[in-house]
Amino acid sequence: MPLRRHVLFPALLTLPLVTHAWGPDGHQTVATIAARLIQGTPTEARVTELLGDISLPLASLWADCAKGVSPAQQYRYPSPGKYPECAPLETPARMAEMADYVRRNDRQCQIGPDEDSCHRQAHYTDVAVQRSRYALGFIGTRTDDVAGALRTAVRVLQGKPAAGPPQFKSKREALLVLVHLVGDIHQPLHVGALYLDAQGHRVDPDKAGLDPASFTVGGNSLWVVAAPQATRAARSPSAPVTTGAAPLKLHTLWDSVPDALRPQRVDAAWLAEARQLPTDADDPADWAERWATQSLEQARLAFDGLVISPRQGAHWNVVLPPGYSARADAIKREQLTRAGAGLAQLLKAILN
Repeated sequence: MPLRRHVLFPALLTLPLVTHAWGPDGHQTVATIAARLIQGTPTEARVTELLGDISLPLASLWADCAKGVSPAQQYRYPSPGKYPECAPLETPARMAEMADYVRRNDRQCQIGPDEDSCHRQAHYTDVAVQRSRYALGFIGTRTDDVAGALRTAVRVLQGKPAAGPPQFKSKREALLVLVHLVGDIHQPLHVGALYLDAQGHRVDPDKAGLDPASFTVGGNSLWVVAAPQATRAARSPSAPVTTGAAPLKLHTLWDSVPDALRPQRVDAAWLAEARQLPTDADDPADWAERWATQSLEQARLAFDGLVISPRQGAHWNVVLPPGYSARADAIKREQLTRAGAGLAQLLKAILN
């Protein structure tokens, strides 16, 4: 059964216009690793042929920057300069290119009133962490989720029939989106999801049936409290940590990467680590499902040890266990490395 991220919690309508899995630094780290791994190969030349003067790291931001296109304003890009990382993509021609993509992928999928635009749905899936693998048909999966959209982009680049959505008008457009989605599918909270009852206890929607109020929206409805405390005290948690006027959401914590994982930190040792990862040999269109399963495994670790309050309106407060930050950073490094290596392997497999 599909899940959409607006209809379940109206408060999501107040989220920032552009949200990045990994944040712009993380996505560009993935693309920087991949760019270095294909450097000097025919694949690099083919990527340049398709993207022109848009580098692979800049391309990794394109699908998120396209969220700046406003369907309510005749598919214009109304706020150039609002997101500094998107500035290089805010030329008239590039904004028109993003607007054209959004226009063709706004509400052309199966979608109900007030649900996410189709192109936004392509960035995530929401498989319950009780599942051992990603498979279409589980609660939270869709044919147009991050795995399905990535499969479609691969097929377009292979020159094979692709039903979509998303609808890609060209191999260039498919590549712009694919570079981003490879990063998304390796962010654990873009794949694995917690479903909670009113008391903050885990529920299994595939066994108990889906209660929409149990959906934690990729961790956006899990608000991190100030500091670890005893379990009993955590059941009456302190005020959430805030970043400016907004609470620190668990999803935001996982989107951010520390300085050590930024693209400028990609060095020879990190590239050597990426080169050691095994290479997939089957149809590249099938890789997305396997990547989603691996991210689901990491999502279970991301949610392990959290102390969760009873529901507070439309959210739950959570206390992080000791050592959580170090655990998260280790997972982030592993996933960014896997994503960079996987992107390079994927490009070599479909563009040579």
